[in-house]
Amino acid sequence: MENDGEPGKGNRVSLKRKRMDFEDDGSTEDDIGTDEFDDSEEEEWWEEDESSDDSEEMDHEQDIEEHEYTASSDPARTLKIRLFLTDGQVGGSKWMKNFVVKCTCDGVAVASALARYIDREGMRSKFWERMEEPSEETCDVAFHIFDRYGTVKTKYKDHPVQRGTGIWGKELDHGPLFLIEKVHVTAMELLSLLLEKAKRFWLDDKPDGEHADFIYGSNEAFERAWTLHALVSPGILTADIESQLGDKSAEERLMTRVRVQSGAIDFWRSCGFRRIGASRCFAYSFDLQHQSRTLAVTSDFDPRTSHAEDLEDEELEVIYEADRSTEVKRLKMDRLRDSLPLHHAALTLMDEELKAFFVFHASDELGWERVTNSEATLLHLTASELKPLSTGWLLENIHHANSWKTARDINGYTPLGALQEKLETMRTQKPYGLFRILNVSDHFKGYPDTAVSCLSLLLGRDASGRDKTRLRYGCTCGGCLEGFLSPRMRSSLIFQGETNYDLHQEYIDDGSFWVRYNDNTLVHLDPDVRRNLKTNKSLRKGFVNIFRIAVECLNSGRAPTAANIEWRCNNRSEWPPDTKNYLRRAGTQMGCRAVLRYMFDAAKEADEKAGNGECQRILKREWSDLPTCRNDHEFEFAARACGYSGDDSISFPYWYTNVFFSP
Repeated sequence: MENDGEPGKGNRVSLKRKRMDFEDDGSTEDDIGTDEFDDSEEEEWWEEDESSDDSEEMDHEQDIEEHEYTASSDPARTLKIRLFLTDGQVGGSKWMKNFVVKCTCDGVAVASALARYIDREGMRSKFWERMEEPSEETCDVAFHIFDRYGTVKTKYKDHPVQRGTGIWGKELDHGPLFLIEKVHVTAMELLSLLLEKAKRFWLDDKPDGEHADFIYGSNEAFERAWTLHALVSPGILTADIESQLGDKSAEERLMTRVRVQSGAIDFWRSCGFRRIGASRCFAYSFDLQHQSRTLAVTSDFDPRTSHAEDLEDEELEVIYEADRSTEVKRLKMDRLRDSLPLHHAALTLMDEELKAFFVFHASDELGWERVTNSEATLLHLTASELKPLSTGWLLENIHHANSWKTARDINGYTPLGALQEKLETMRTQKPYGLFRILNVSDHFKGYPDTAVSCLSLLLGRDASGRDKTRLRYGCTCGGCLEGFLSPRMRSSLIFQGETNYDLHQEYIDDGSFWVRYNDNTLVHLDPDVRRNLKTNKSLRKGFVNIFRIAVECLNSGRAPTAANIEWRCNNRSEWPPDTKNYLRRAGTQMGCRAVLRYMFDAAKEADEKAGNGECQRILKREWSDLPTCRNDHEFEFAARACGYSGDDSISFPYWYTNVFFSP
């Protein structure tokens, strides 16, 4: 979230973002400042910001409120606050509303705020994609805090360090979100008005719950789906801060940033916000009974930081500001080489070269047990860099290296945890542009051999066969079929296979009507084969039989690939041979794909995260009693792993293609 720094001349703010800004930098003001306004500067700031606001508002103002206050100053000055809603994006948005606050003092713009009411349940299946579009801030919060389906990342709820105080749990997984994105001049009054209006909007938007059991499965599920939370990600983006840095030393600049950062966090905590795990984001519960309401400000969690690392970054920024041609990254690596040559080598050499380097210096006192400024051991570095030869050599040849397996870096990650965190990012995210991220989860093809080897070494087992495929495909339950089909995924697919086998028996004797009636089911079938189905009952029955055979494969511990379905077909007593006739006419691969693509798509549509939740509402305990796994809701990935690829292209947002790919 963008917000001002310390009160400066005219409380003037800037929206410039720097890559080296601190994680939670920002500032505070308990009341709207009115003492030393320089009207000319405030006009300039507001005019600059108005152009930004115009692009944000995009549509006409709705539900306008106006409030007037008298500021206690000499002479007394009149503050007017205007609060209104706009549609979220061009052409309106069904899942987002903008909340805008504008404050003027004697006609001069002095403060503003922008927040977004987000109907998470209305776009959960495309949460990352939808949140990536509006702004850098919505993109950052979505990918930093939530998974692709809008559920808070597991590490912020379960990890021994990343969970922070542990006050936020599954309640943050459901319901609308109120993301406070920009606050120019922090003030309690503006924030109170925003939160109160969000609460009223939420209550007006919330259904009466009359049909909660039918739509949501239970009253409890209905209440979860309509639980509102506010979010904020504080940051410093001010011209005032830049002017305060001036010709100061790196140490003084760092202290200034830390002071302003602490001020911003103090402000939001004073308003009832508490940190989500060890993240840079804070949440506010509208539930007066939520445990965050009783957590003292002094008891809230603050992630550990490295003064040495922050100071080095500040020193490098000073150097870069003096000479913009400076290669900062190279300079930082040169410093690492001088202080920690082994760690520098771990980051820069290829695996075979690094192992040879380690062997050559095995008897040297080069600081094998030393750690980086972020408290990463050599084992953290070699594993995260996917260098199994070097990782294995360390574990076999360096005294106490095995004890490094339990050592935690400054973020609380062991070498295994740091590697898993990196692999999860590789699996799901691809940066593009500036501060933008694409969701590439559906295109995951498994981790490379080097990653699997590093995982195996850190886990202390010689992975092969099933264990190896489970490591390759990110299985966390230990029971994924072929490494990627989790018990819950199999349950969802079996449910769809059995249901569709029964449903498609209906009207099967009337070819033309059956084809029209099942138009959506046949969408992946070759048009010529589809026409044949109108006149050939054996082909129709063969098509439907594939649903049952896929279920038989899953129940017997085989993935429903075309090869396994064909094998199953050839080894079952079926007369007349309808399934063989169908596969002969459609082709084994394409004939199986036509059915299984629909089966995977239907399972996704009925899933609690990726779709409408029908599957879980019907199966209930039969599904929930199964072990959870990272792969439970990755239907497109599983379909591709079975050989049933969809669209292989990675779609960029419309705004990006319009800007960079328009003729």
